[in-house]
Amino acid sequence: MRTFIIILLIGLSSIQLQAQKRQFNYETSLTGFAATGKTLPFWMISNQHGLIPNGQGGMYYIGLFSDFTPKHKIQFAYGISASASLSEANDHIILDQIYISSQWRNLRLDLGMIHPEEEFNGISSTNGNIVLSGNSRTFPGYNLRTDYMNLPIMKGIFKFKFNWADYLMVDKNSYVKDIRLHNKSLFIKISPHQRWEFIFGLEHWAQWAGTSPTLGKQPSSFKDYLRIVIAKSGGETATYSDLLNALGNHLGREHMRINYIGDKYMLSFYHDIPWEDASGTDFRSFPDGTYSLYYTSKNPRQWITDIIYEFYYTKYQSGSIHDRPATPEEIAKQDPSDPFYGRRVLGGRDNYFNHGCYRNGWTLHYRTIGSPLITSAGEGHLGVINNRIIGHHIGVKGLAFNKIPYKAMFTYTINYGTYDRKLTHAPRQCSGGLNIILPFRKLPFQIETGIYADYGQFLQDNIGITIKITRQGIL
Repeated sequence: MRTFIIILLIGLSSIQLQAQKRQFNYETSLTGFAATGKTLPFWMISNQHGLIPNGQGGMYYIGLFSDFTPKHKIQFAYGISASASLSEANDHIILDQIYISSQWRNLRLDLGMIHPEEEFNGISSTNGNIVLSGNSRTFPGYNLRTDYMNLPIMKGIFKFKFNWADYLMVDKNSYVKDIRLHNKSLFIKISPHQRWEFIFGLEHWAQWAGTSPTLGKQPSSFKDYLRIVIAKSGGETATYSDLLNALGNHLGREHMRINYIGDKYMLSFYHDIPWEDASGTDFRSFPDGTYSLYYTSKNPRQWITDIIYEFYYTKYQSGSIHDRPATPEEIAKQDPSDPFYGRRVLGGRDNYFNHGCYRNGWTLHYRTIGSPLITSAGEGHLGVINNRIIGHHIGVKGLAFNKIPYKAMFTYTINYGTYDRKLTHAPRQCSGGLNIILPFRKLPFQIETGIYADYGQFLQDNIGITIKITRQGIL
């Protein structure tokens, strides 16, 4: 990790020397947070890139960024940001982002640690991606990706984009050390009319390699990487589970979206389907997923410029039974050497964001990498403890009285735990938050305040407030 950061710093320095007239944007902020409980309310800490500690205190943040410029065929952008926090939970200095990005036509390469791009103007509970929401810290690695490109001879009706990425999971508290991540996606956009867009996509993530304290060093050769890419079962050095199934921990999402583009607004409907194995990719997990309706106005000075409703259902998980005794007719068709001989595999109990070997599951520094509504076990514990939920989320953004920007979110969930560890009485939970930017335009800085609350049976009843002072500018 240290070598990786040194290489990036050298790259940043070389680009700076080559572009003395490049514009630098800086941001620095000081945030204080307090609550009636020992922890902070849900929406005060969720989807904050893992920066806000879960206890009363304060945080200082600083960032320096330079965006792409159209002066050259190959454009560069880069940035670095960090935070330092003092709180009752823990004290941290976090390297948040450090990256170099290059762009040529529709092709872009990101190298380093960089936030996922914001979707739905920041009011979605998942940032439009149930698997990668921006709830956890960033990964160091590379991501080769494209904007939408035209398919030949299709006159702009059919377009596609893709990405191919590999990362490291840097987490000193991880059960398996030095985990690698592979990621790829493919999205197709169909535009039969200038007002309509239909988008279909598939995204794949895989945790692999690393060293387990109980299972030892996991397969990490180039041949094993090829197995990861195509989700093939492990070789001779793999665990028994990876010999039966795919090597590593595979998960992802199937994405469907419909956009209607009006003259003064846009309407979007999207559906994310999470999957943990093959039973999720063939729609056996239906009706699991998020269902969302989003409205955004092209007029930034309205009382309501953005509003979203998201419905969650992740309770089914391809059924409650993984396998059952086979019937005599089924046994007659089975291979006696098959480890599941005598059993009929149904593929249920997908157990989203958990895994037997990679026991931290789909978490980083105790924060869920995907939707924060799928709850991590928390500080000092492994994996996810609540992945079977029914939920409703509403987010609203706009400009009050033509001068006060605000963002409000409210979430209601029914929480069932996991199939293996059910929560008794299915506790209900309400969580909400309201952020406003105070209209002191003559000040050289911006003042933002927020009030948040949790009420229910799943989280501690809690009320919290934040005050944030931000200075932005150009160097």
